Amino acid sequence: MNSREAFVVEAVCSRYCSYYKPDREEDTACEGFKFFQRLSSQTPAILAALRPKQSYAFKDCYHHLLYHALCKRCDFLVDGCDFTDPNCTGDPLPCGGYIAADLLLEHSIMHENQLAETLISEQGYIALRDDCVLRHLESPYLYDITNDELYELDQQGFEFLTACNGSRQLAEFPFNKEFLETCLKEGLLVIGPRKDLRHFKLRPSPIPSLRYLELQLTSRCNLKCGHCYLGEPTKRDLPLAAVLSVLEEFEQMQGLRVLFSGGEPLMYAELRALNAVLPRYGVRKVLLTNGTMISRKNHADWCLFDEIQFSLDGLQKGHERIRGAGTFDTVVDGMDAVREKGIPISIATMVHRHNLEEFETLAKWVGDQEVLEWSIDVPCIAGRLLENLDFLPTPEEAAPFLRYATGGSYHGADEPFACGYHLCTVTPEGAVLKCGFFDKPLGSLKDGLETSWKRIRPVSLSNLECASCSHLLDCKGGCRFRAEGLLGKDPVMCALYGVMENT
Repeated sequence: MNSREAFVVEAVCSRYCSYYKPDREEDTACEGFKFFQRLSSQTPAILAALRPKQSYAFKDCYHHLLYHALCKRCDFLVDGCDFTDPNCTGDPLPCGGYIAADLLLEHSIMHENQLAETLISEQGYIALRDDCVLRHLESPYLYDITNDELYELDQQGFEFLTACNGSRQLAEFPFNKEFLETCLKEGLLVIGPRKDLRHFKLRPSPIPSLRYLELQLTSRCNLKCGHCYLGEPTKRDLPLAAVLSVLEEFEQMQGLRVLFSGGEPLMYAELRALNAVLPRYGVRKVLLTNGTMISRKNHADWCLFDEIQFSLDGLQKGHERIRGAGTFDTVVDGMDAVREKGIPISIATMVHRHNLEEFETLAKWVGDQEVLEWSIDVPCIAGRLLENLDFLPTPEEAAPFLRYATGGSYHGADEPFACGYHLCTVTPEGAVLKCGFFDKPLGSLKDGLETSWKRIRPVSLSNLECASCSHLLDCKGGCRFRAEGLLGKDPVMCALYGVMENT
């Protein structure tokens, strides 16, 4: 053992390491020991700054940063390290080098860049995870496509993440160690070998930002559901070229989530070709289907979507009462086929007169299905429901069942505006609508998605007839189509919050 190694042993191993054996010379050193060897050669005085063990309670404040910097490269990672072994019981401590490095990070004894350069010296290139994107909405954000999570950033964090393009090492630019630890903990950043240079499509979005886009691929449908707001199906398809063009424009507008719907999107003639090119686009791709045409045989039509949402309007009796005989088992088979391919699923349910008594059992059944979310709504009086009003429950009957919903996808806004503030719909004819319920276009794809979107006039909550209601910020005014006029009250939301009609 040379003098430098002996110095590290005395300052780090003997002081902090629970596994140190003073009378035994080891053949293999942990990565923490190697780190302090490098550090002591560059900054000899740093070891003297380490406090005695008795004055330092180990907190593991930078677990993910130190895992990437030390444990991931350590010879003991696979064999001999209880701290990084998920099968180890108890509460094992890490090596002394890890504990001492955590102390350096917590108390900023060294300049952060100097520490980063020594700590992550080899293969220390930093990059956003491939399925994370940066977006410049009303303010800067990071969007985790796979987990459908949106993280608001300050300007410093946004600039740091923009620089994390896979071609630069961590020590090349300033970083905030707490911010870095959070990003590594959430799995938003990776540290490893150099990656291909990544380009982010960044520019300020329109205001309000268009975050959620419904693309109605086709008006064709294989069912005749009694509550369908679209009415009788036609045979219109949105051309694939138009779909790809609008996806490109939506991404340039800093969009987040695309809902591919219909009609029934499985009847879209170009679905397989669309599915094949989905990875090109840095947005979350969600397929909305009635589920009756999903099968193991046609997985090449849907296997690259990030999520598939199935319409399920009750258990067998309630679902088939409104969607047709034999549809329940077909939907369940489709859900199984999608799960087998590892694609997350969600469920959308409409409350109707013939599933009210099933909801308690339905909720338990859905709870066993491992779904991302269960969205629940009440039909709007439009389309085929005008001829089937016996399906429609009263607001008082329907409202309690909205509370069964689980999950968090919400296409509204935190701003003081009514629903649809960040959402619009493109029809198979290429019309751009405020949402799928409204038939008055803002424009068309010939005008351009952004040009059409800028024509929208958001509805302020302060202009609603119920603006004085104490529940307004919770219900956001409910559905503007279902309401009694554009500025009127949504009777279902009023019933949900127990608001009397004369308020």
